[in-house]
Amino acid sequence: MLFCYAGLIALCLSILKATLLLTRNLPVAAKTDIQASKNSLRATGAIFALPDYAVVEVTGRDAERFLHSQTTNDVKGMKGSDGQSSALLDRKAHVLALFDVFRLHEKYMLLIPSGQWEKVIAQLDAFRFADKVEFEKREGNLFAVQGPRARRLLMQAGAKTADDLALPMSELTLFGIAASVFSKSLTGEEGYVVFVDEKHSEQFWKEIQKAAPKLGFVEPDEKAIDTARIEAGLVSFGVDLTDENLMPETGLDVSHVSYTKGCFLGQEVLARVKSHGAPSRGLVGLLFKDFEGCRTQVPFKLNTEILHESQPIGWIQSNCFSPSLNKYVALAYVKREYRIVGKSFAVSIDGKPFNIEIALLPFITPPTAAQRARQLYEEALESFAKEKDDDETSHAESLLREALMLEPTMEDAYEALGVILSRRNRLDEAVTLMKALVDLNADSVMAHANLSVFYMQQGLIEQAEEEKAISMSIRMRMAAKEATRERQEEEEKKRQKEEAVGRMDMFSQVLEIDSEDLLANSGMGNCLVTLDEFERALPYLQKAIEVKPTHTVAYVDLAKAFAGLNRKEEAAETLQKGIEVASKRGDMMPLKQMQAQLKELN
Repeated sequence: MLFCYAGLIALCLSILKATLLLTRNLPVAAKTDIQASKNSLRATGAIFALPDYAVVEVTGRDAERFLHSQTTNDVKGMKGSDGQSSALLDRKAHVLALFDVFRLHEKYMLLIPSGQWEKVIAQLDAFRFADKVEFEKREGNLFAVQGPRARRLLMQAGAKTADDLALPMSELTLFGIAASVFSKSLTGEEGYVVFVDEKHSEQFWKEIQKAAPKLGFVEPDEKAIDTARIEAGLVSFGVDLTDENLMPETGLDVSHVSYTKGCFLGQEVLARVKSHGAPSRGLVGLLFKDFEGCRTQVPFKLNTEILHESQPIGWIQSNCFSPSLNKYVALAYVKREYRIVGKSFAVSIDGKPFNIEIALLPFITPPTAAQRARQLYEEALESFAKEKDDDETSHAESLLREALMLEPTMEDAYEALGVILSRRNRLDEAVTLMKALVDLNADSVMAHANLSVFYMQQGLIEQAEEEKAISMSIRMRMAAKEATRERQEEEEKKRQKEEAVGRMDMFSQVLEIDSEDLLANSGMGNCLVTLDEFERALPYLQKAIEVKPTHTVAYVDLAKAFAGLNRKEEAAETLQKGIEVASKRGDMMPLKQMQAQLKELN
């Protein structure tokens, strides 16, 4: 069904019908706290319907060029199977809509939340002109699968390999039903959004409801879902921002905007704001240090004013009690001079006193899939040490298989699982497992060495010797490669130092003319840090900061110089000051770099 304004009523009725269908078949939502039990969203996972979401398919010979010119991110840079966050802006860089763009070969899919699909299509259609591009809203329903075991649930539902789910978008068969699977976190955890056509939606929901509880999944209520969203620092259009908000003040330009792609609507204003530093206000997190309010209700209405010394310094958006942090938290727009990460303020909200701390979003960062896989591996080793070879089941085996779903190339997990299978005299399975590892990494020493052992146990001497020879050949090649890498690293360090010496001559000439030159002082200090001449670097970097106190790069280098001299206290003070400056300016890259440096010092 190609979009046209005449068909708008029919589309709306279709959505209403789909929503009623889902609502009729949804059970009463379990009021499950997201962090309260062993089976919870953050511990295992959650499933829930997304009646407000829509998928719009964009096709036509001009689809790539058209989307690239109209949206804020770099569509032309997308590969054969790729995904990115994007937006539509007006001419003044106000946010009109937020969505995700997915590419599957020559087809593009827009995953659009919060009932914005009509606005998105209308905006795109208004600028279509002679472009050969068509928009079609796909008829069907969307479901969320979120949490640490999301991948495992979809594997059991029919995804053939973990690699299928590592892609931003896949066309899969789940429970025997064709589905489009989008990699999309709605809660901060690893997660997926699954689209199923309207005809099969009810059957899919029934199937996943039956399968999910076996893995400890819950069906959270709307409050729990929203709490997870807030903890993850994810904004909701129509709640935390509207079309009155400038893109830079939301902080979403970091993930939703390409500043190098060329022109798009609102691009000039964005570039101008970026060149002049941070906007007058920006979205940050608030931690309430002494909040004793009720955990079950939201006490602050949207845009509630925050007063400090009787002056407004910010406006509260989404807010809730965070079970993960055991604190009350809020998203808020805060004025630039108060937007200092880690800074605390005594404030008044709704006439009541509070102590708040400015926090960088997200409030929580759950472990990545690779980190979870490592945790499962360690847990499996502990479990295996307690198991006997004649045990009917192996908890360690189950944990290792789950680890491999999360990290398909984790060689340690392959080896441990191979040992378990061989100890239980399941040598054929052990061999198949190691061959699978060879398919993933033909140069895996571990895979070939274990194949040699397993073949020997099977009495296949010739195959065992062949695998042993392959393993030895790879070891020798890897040793040579490592030696080459070390030599290249040394050469690169030498090149950087030679380049630094060359740049110093240029900076020296500038400083002879103008000893106050910002870039020359900052550049000279950076070169001396590169040469490990930390004492000489100090006066140049200090002068750069004196000339321009908001030059965040100089704080990074100055802290490195103090740390190189083992003057950790001064390094920490420099970083704290730099973090304050970067927070006010919205310089996210140096801000995160300095936070990492400060963490290393501690």
